[in-house]
Amino acid sequence: MVNYFMLLLSLAWVMPAWADDLEGSNIDGYNFSYGEIEKNCTAQRVSADSLAIECKQAKLKAVSRGCEGNVRSGLDDIKLNCGGGLWVMNQRCKIEMRGADRGEINCKL
Repeated sequence: MVNYFMLLLSLAWVMPAWADDLEGSNIDGYNFSYGEIEKNCTAQRVSADSLAIECKQAKLKAVSRGCEGNVRSGLDDIKLNCGGGLWVMNQRCKIEMRGADRGEINCKL
């Protein structure tokens, strides 16, 4: 029992630093991370089949300009479409709708 407790205690010291490192790693060529995108960007519906990406921080303007969402066959089938250097987001991030007009961006960290 003591060894199990010591293992949990040691993980409590290591885990937060490891999680912060993943969240804090910038996307190549940009001064922001996937974690910052998740926290500061949302998807807003602009038409029946189109979503705009809106971000709170000025440094995330590239995401707002370079990405969009497409509604394919209902709110459960949304495709994130990013161009330029942000194309890597297409494989690691997705839009999850939280209603008919608003969604969140979730990325694999």
